[in-house]
Amino acid sequence: MRSVALAATIVCLACSVSLAASPRFTSLQPLGGQRGTEVETTLYGNNLDDAEEVLIYDPGVEVTSFAHHEDEKQKARQLKVKFKIAEDCRLGTIRMRIRTKTGLSDLQNFLVSALPVVEEKEPNTDFEQPQVIEKNVTIQGRVDREDVDYYVIEAKQGERISAEIIGTRLGRSSSGNYFDPYLSILNEERFELAISDDAALLYTDAVVSVVAPADGKYIVQVRDASYNGDGNAVYMLSVGNFPRPRAVIPAGGKPGEKITVTMIGDVSGPITQEVTLPQEPDDRFGLEVRDEHGVSPSVQPFRVSRLDNFVEQEPNNNRNEATVAAAPGACNGVIAEDGDMDFYKFSAKKDQEFEIEVYARRLRTGLDPVVAVYRMDNGGGVGSNDDSRGPDSFMNFKAPVDGDYVVAVWDHLKTGDPTYAYRIEITPKEPVLYADPIEFARYQQHQIIIPQGAGSGIVANVRRENFGGPVNFRSDTLPEGVSIVCPEGWRGGGTMPVIFYAAENAPVGGKFSKVTTFLDDPNQKDRVIEGPLRQDILMVRGRNNDRVWEERMNRLPITVVEKAPFKVWIEAPQVPLVRGGSMNLTVKCERQEGWDEEIRILMLQNPPGVNASGSIKFAKGQTEVGLPINAAGNAAVQETMIALRCIATVGNGSYELCTEFVPLRVEEQYVTFQFAQAAVEKGQECPMVVMVTKRKDFEGEAEAKLVGLPANATAEPVKFGKDATELLFTVKTTGDTPPGQSKNVLCIVQVPEAGTTIQHTLGSGVLRVDNPPPAPKNPAPTPEPKKEVAKAEPAKRPLSRLEQLRLEQKQRAEAGGEE
Repeated sequence: MRSVALAATIVCLACSVSLAASPRFTSLQPLGGQRGTEVETTLYGNNLDDAEEVLIYDPGVEVTSFAHHEDEKQKARQLKVKFKIAEDCRLGTIRMRIRTKTGLSDLQNFLVSALPVVEEKEPNTDFEQPQVIEKNVTIQGRVDREDVDYYVIEAKQGERISAEIIGTRLGRSSSGNYFDPYLSILNEERFELAISDDAALLYTDAVVSVVAPADGKYIVQVRDASYNGDGNAVYMLSVGNFPRPRAVIPAGGKPGEKITVTMIGDVSGPITQEVTLPQEPDDRFGLEVRDEHGVSPSVQPFRVSRLDNFVEQEPNNNRNEATVAAAPGACNGVIAEDGDMDFYKFSAKKDQEFEIEVYARRLRTGLDPVVAVYRMDNGGGVGSNDDSRGPDSFMNFKAPVDGDYVVAVWDHLKTGDPTYAYRIEITPKEPVLYADPIEFARYQQHQIIIPQGAGSGIVANVRRENFGGPVNFRSDTLPEGVSIVCPEGWRGGGTMPVIFYAAENAPVGGKFSKVTTFLDDPNQKDRVIEGPLRQDILMVRGRNNDRVWEERMNRLPITVVEKAPFKVWIEAPQVPLVRGGSMNLTVKCERQEGWDEEIRILMLQNPPGVNASGSIKFAKGQTEVGLPINAAGNAAVQETMIALRCIATVGNGSYELCTEFVPLRVEEQYVTFQFAQAAVEKGQECPMVVMVTKRKDFEGEAEAKLVGLPANATAEPVKFGKDATELLFTVKTTGDTPPGQSKNVLCIVQVPEAGTTIQHTLGSGVLRVDNPPPAPKNPAPTPEPKKEVAKAEPAKRPLSRLEQLRLEQKQRAEAGGEE
């Protein structure tokens, strides 16, 4: 990365609140330039008042001048930059960002072409009046809704005509109607000679080639595949007689090797080239394709690995005719026709393990491969796979016996094409390690922007294959004054918080830094396993939130910006958080004089089984808040380092910083409760008995409070000491207490420790509230007291009406019997 920064005096913290923040980089004009030239470019965006430099990710382009717009009204929106493009700069997009004193912009692409760049000239929407262009130029254009652009060239019979467009991959048009280019070459009679929509070679962009059947004019048509288009549907179209193959055989080679390759798929026939491969290729390495007419607009994808090459020898369509290969090794070939299958033979010892991976779509060929391994002696299947690597295939192989085996490959739909090239890499099983920052907000990639004297945090999602153990992070290319911290207790997990801290005196600046994820296990000191901390930047999002185009960054943009006008820290809790319990973390802040905005706080990563509120803010003027956190009943019992993300509006944008890590302990509950069921009539009171089991001693008296009681029911809190075995609550109800069962009666228990309390949530119990029994409908009158008299025969009790009827029935029955 090279950049030229503006000379600027670092302003004091008090000035920073008036500066721009959250810069945006929305477009640039022109969109690209020819290599070996200097290009004056205008960068457009917002909040660029304090811009200092352009950070360029890819080699081959440097900034030779950098200035703000002369008009003060445009100073925040435009920058004047001159790019110098090296003669040997790789063809394709150059990724860049704008760094300001207070932030970092999003990513934009600048195209480096082998051809001169010219502008589209409207009107060119009529087939009868196309824009006249010379051969071998790159046209910068734009498609509006239902727009069609036409360009015309003249060609001789037998001359190759090629057109290649980059539209989607510029990353400018992102919506449900994102720009999806469609290309065609037509003759003067308007007959299509070649068409292309989504070329496998160019993802969702297009490429067409024909051999001119006669002298005359040929028209290149550009439009959106669905006739969409908007102000962001821009493109760079290369038209000429340059070569444009679709694949290469072999599809890979060794580092530093001089190798002869054959480019296939060009309309003029195969192209043989001798190339020398780099010792350390970068992540976008590819082969430049040349012939006597020119250079292809983009490189041909190519693998660089330390494997021996084996190229298919036809016929090899069954295991008995398999091309001889070896493991480890790389098998290269083409599924050239429908129904084609290619077989390669290799030997393996019993229990020997290999990874077998097919590269086809990742080499940008149209093949959708299926891979399988068979025993050579009896044809028995050992394993197969279709799409473990997206459309490509991957499988683990373990030899069941000593002997020969064959690996076979074919297209998923059993189709074939002369450009369906592939490469099968058979390698020993090796450990794989890499990490990616997760998205805090969906579809928004987090940026590492560090205020001086503060931190910027990410949560890294770590991928381990074929090994286990804790990992850590390091970098030798961080900006001056920046360090990385990943707490030890997190390193064994699948996700972990990582904070980049900038010292108080760290210079304002930035760079693309290579951050390495590595095995950091004292029990595996002799193993060296490492990989990148990388990031996929979403550039184009389509319908149903489809990630249409992403840019893989193996180096992260890390910038130090001016101090934030606030500082936040966590008061380390003096007591543990218990399983099933909760607490309020004390969080404090200091504000710069004159700045008094809200500050939102969020946990960077919750410890396992712990949850924190996501709605807490420092209100204006507030310097202390409580952040509620709670632990599940199965939360991990351990000490974990925690930190907070703190976000506030500063100037025209926002600042985000991370606090220092502080320890949080999660422990078992000090006591457990077992409730006895209780029942009570409305308006009455009843006892509720709770059995207490102590797990850990505590000093003083704890207080237990019943919660979850029905409405209009109460119980006084109960205090108890460490030796208590039983608690008795008196539950009081009223006539308005609703009847029914309350099944979630809990106890909130405050256990004293270190001058504060540890909150437990214990339970649960059941309380049944009954209605009183109904009163009699006709209560008998209370008899008057009898006077003392001499005993007499007791009076007969009057018969009830029912008794009278029964007596009458009995008497009638007796009378009938006598007769």
